[in-house]
Amino acid sequence: MNTAGDFCAYKTWNAWLILLCSAGLLGIWPLPGTIALRHLFLGIGSLASLFFLFKQRRALLETDAWPLWCFLGFYLWLLMHLLLISSEFNSQLYELSHLWMRSLLAVAMGLALGLILVKTRASSAPFKSGESADNLYEISSILLILIGFSGTCLIGFTRFSYEIWRTHHWISDPMFLYYFYKAKPPFVICTALATPLAFVLIIRGINRQMNRWWIAIGLVIAGLCIFGDYFSNTKNGIAIFVLCLIVFAINLALRISWGLKKIVLALLTCSIIVGFSFLGIQKHIEKNTAWPQMIADIKIGLDIKHQNWWKDDKVGGPPLNSLGTFVDVSTYQRTAWFIAGTQLLAENPLGYGLVHHSFGSFAGAKWSDFSKPIGNMRGATHSGWLDFALGVGIPGLLLVLIPLFISWYRSLYQEGVWFSYASWTIPIMSFSYLTTEANEAHFIELLFFMTAFFCGLTLNYPVRSRKTLS
Repeated sequence: MNTAGDFCAYKTWNAWLILLCSAGLLGIWPLPGTIALRHLFLGIGSLASLFFLFKQRRALLETDAWPLWCFLGFYLWLLMHLLLISSEFNSQLYELSHLWMRSLLAVAMGLALGLILVKTRASSAPFKSGESADNLYEISSILLILIGFSGTCLIGFTRFSYEIWRTHHWISDPMFLYYFYKAKPPFVICTALATPLAFVLIIRGINRQMNRWWIAIGLVIAGLCIFGDYFSNTKNGIAIFVLCLIVFAINLALRISWGLKKIVLALLTCSIIVGFSFLGIQKHIEKNTAWPQMIADIKIGLDIKHQNWWKDDKVGGPPLNSLGTFVDVSTYQRTAWFIAGTQLLAENPLGYGLVHHSFGSFAGAKWSDFSKPIGNMRGATHSGWLDFALGVGIPGLLLVLIPLFISWYRSLYQEGVWFSYASWTIPIMSFSYLTTEANEAHFIELLFFMTAFFCGLTLNYPVRSRKTLS
């Protein structure tokens, strides 16, 4: 489908610039105090991407590109919402001119990156037995994006190592990286984006579809992810990592052409993975008292009619669960806010119009005793997808989910590193956005970057795959 000439055309300074800016932006996106550098990467990368996409305009206008145009239709919906049914016109206009414009620049970068990576031999064609991604361009592109996806944990580990070197004392506080990043969601999203690629590289290395030194790189990245989840003490991050382990085990069993050497290598690799995974998960559960009583706390959180502490945590104290103990505040509140948010979304399917303020505004209008927190969020469900839907409505949510689902479906019937990555990551990333407070500015920009990235990877849907499915 892609000629050698087409492939070589992608190894240009423009492609390298997009790769470098994308990796840099992915690595520092949630890092506090980097707004100027983020804007620099976003500005340079988007300009290079627009230049690249102009050259590829014919491919973008083909019928197979309809998921991309469905995704871009989100901006038409934003304009309609602003002009016809806006709740706070000035605030929505401000978000449109800032957050959503930055997200549009991220769309250009993600789309260009997907188109570039899919042209590499490692992505666009299956490897023959013993063949590997040996050339500098392919190796560099995978390494750069892997570093970008795992940037949060890499920076966290660097910070951790520096503190040990500075103080000469081992750090045992599982909240250490939380204080550094001032939030847990960056580690959850990092795990959802980096761990699948690490495991894909491990499986392909065991199967001799890539050089086996990729196994070592994959092990390092997976280890850094469980390290970041433990030292930020994030339940969501640990849950996402366990989900990745399950998908890894299934693919390991189904995708490997087994032989004696591969069995030995797989056992050795799996023993390392099980070792650091068990250690991190066990230590996390020991230090986190929320896990043993989680089901009991969720049951209390589901009953928002009789338990009202979620409306204002300054009045009274947390309720007791069926075990006779006080609920874990985080588990209880997030469950109750999610239930309340789904009710509000059913009553207001077109959304309030603001990403950061919609749940609090709807809840304050519905429940007179609801107390909106003071600050940027002004009340949120702490579920990224739900807060997103409350802001832009169900139509806006579908204009993002449909392209993601189509990209995932297409990736299942194509062979290569990046198609495998898409088939793993889209469901895992979607789950992470469902359970995590990932509706802040940089997470929205990242969501739009990744959605466009997956659209770019699967833009040229092969005719032979459609015939196979019919």
